[in-house]
Amino acid sequence: MALTFDDGPFTYTSQILDILDKLQVKATFFITGNNKGNGHIDQGWTGYRDVLRRMYNTGHQIASHTWTHRDLNSLVQFDGSTSVELGLRVRKSEMIFNEMAFRNIFGWIPTYMRAPYLECAESCQEFMGQLGYHIISTNMDTKDYLSNDPSLIEQARQRFSDGVSTNAAQSSYISLAHDIHLQTVINLTPFMVELSRSRGYKLVTVGECLGDPETNWYRFVDGASRAEGDSGRRAPSPPSKPRNTQVVGSGQRCGPSTGKTCLGSGFGDCCSEFGYWYVPPPYPAPTMFASY
Repeated sequence: MALTFDDGPFTYTSQILDILDKLQVKATFFITGNNKGNGHIDQGWTGYRDVLRRMYNTGHQIASHTWTHRDLNSLVQFDGSTSVELGLRVRKSEMIFNEMAFRNIFGWIPTYMRAPYLECAESCQEFMGQLGYHIISTNMDTKDYLSNDPSLIEQARQRFSDGVSTNAAQSSYISLAHDIHLQTVINLTPFMVELSRSRGYKLVTVGECLGDPETNWYRFVDGASRAEGDSGRRAPSPPSKPRNTQVVGSGQRCGPSTGKTCLGSGFGDCCSEFGYWYVPPPYPAPTMFASY
């Protein structure tokens, strides 16, 4: 099972990292770069750069959840008038601005994303494919945003308990919750961990759940250089993690079953869970490994 958290970072993100560290759980965070009017994630005064670097350095997976959490299917201007051209431009900016912020903080951009409101129709999927993203949905939505109150959080706990099979050998899940809600952090998250383990699930990142090597989770930016602050500026040097120690394969094969990577190949830098280089949509449904 992969626990995922959307919409952060926020006030409670450091607290959920403390909890996950104590419970020895690695999760996946879908990051919104400029959400809730609290500044850009790459601006030093927000403190979010340090939170995200801690998140990455302690083994959690970081993915994109767009820049301002706009509906990617919507082709409507801020004033409500319809414009397809503007809508497509907004869709692109939602991804690119987030990429620039990740570049400034880490020197890389993620290859995984989740669409706000889980809304990404065919044209949106095609566009994400062009940008090289894996689109991640969920098959266990806690709907915790409806229960951010001590008297209501039991509803999210019950929804999770009812939705997770007791047959871990034949089941796998990508759960959805939000680290911007206090009750999710202090109440729901420990409950999800305890219940999942009691039913025999191993808790992993989305990438591990899908059998994708960590070297495929991020695309490093060439020629990055360190700079403080905003998403329009140049990026810091890549982190000390090895960029890639795998051999570039041939014949369009890649992934853990082959021991080969797609990074730097002539076929593209995105490897599917089926062991082949990226092929434009439509895709087969992703297969998660049982007991995850």
